[in-house]
Amino acid sequence: MIRASAPGSVMITGEHAVVYGSRAIVVAIEQRLTVTLRPRTDQLVRLSSEIAETQMVDLDQLQAVGPYKFVLAAIAMHRDAIDTGMDISISSEIDPTLGLGSSAAVTIAALGAVLTFTGQPLNGIHSKAYQIIQDIQGRGSGADLAASLQGGMLAYRAPPNPEMVALPHPPTISLRYCGYKTPTSVVLQKVAERMIGREAEFDELYAVMGGLADHAISAAKDRDWEAFADALTNYQTRMEDLGVSDETLNQIITSARQAEGVMAAKISGSGLGDCVLAIGAPPDGFTPVTLASEGLIIHD
Repeated sequence: MIRASAPGSVMITGEHAVVYGSRAIVVAIEQRLTVTLRPRTDQLVRLSSEIAETQMVDLDQLQAVGPYKFVLAAIAMHRDAIDTGMDISISSEIDPTLGLGSSAAVTIAALGAVLTFTGQPLNGIHSKAYQIIQDIQGRGSGADLAASLQGGMLAYRAPPNPEMVALPHPPTISLRYCGYKTPTSVVLQKVAERMIGREAEFDELYAVMGGLADHAISAAKDRDWEAFADALTNYQTRMEDLGVSDETLNQIITSARQAEGVMAAKISGSGLGDCVLAIGAPPDGFTPVTLASEGLIIHD
């Protein structure tokens, strides 16, 4: 039996701009997803979890579709090294209402389990996972993959020139779910449509956003959390300029900023729903999250 686990993740800053080559900050959180792999004596792959119906697939007929698509893609990527079927079960501590990088966590954990099962080294997992996400979703920076793989808080740049640099842990992080989500791919498409005919304007906006993310990274390295918070606050303004902070998100952010002990509040993720992030004392309605020091773990 092989068990591999990976943590969920939260985007701190750099959303959207990271897709266009800028750096971002992402953090792993101590809500873990575990993939357990047991070899079978036949050529079948049986997949089960707490949130989806059990699925049985022939090893030679793998397709990355359905609720287990990321796991199936990880198996298919290494089919040539696999001689027998397997039972794969997935358990998760990641809060499904907060959208905390569960797709990234299951992809990293599945790759860790499959590579261990086939006796292959674990190096290169991020590039493999990034390829899977791109193949399935068509978009994405891979920042959440980096956090699930490495743990901690990272300065991140997406391929083709990937960068993953560990940063000091910040003050308390808390989240509040706004009550609805818009898939990242849909948000990115909406922004791309708004860019048509306004490319120069958006290029300038992304340059400003990239600069603010760089300021936040420098501040984190110096443990200057006031400057870090200021960069996050200014980044939220740019997210509003981008058109991804709606009235509900704006109201949550405004209320959070008025609470005592809050250093910054902003969207976490692509926007048009999902979560608001607060740095400092958790405001009313926000849930504190614990940072995960470790990323992918292959358990004994």
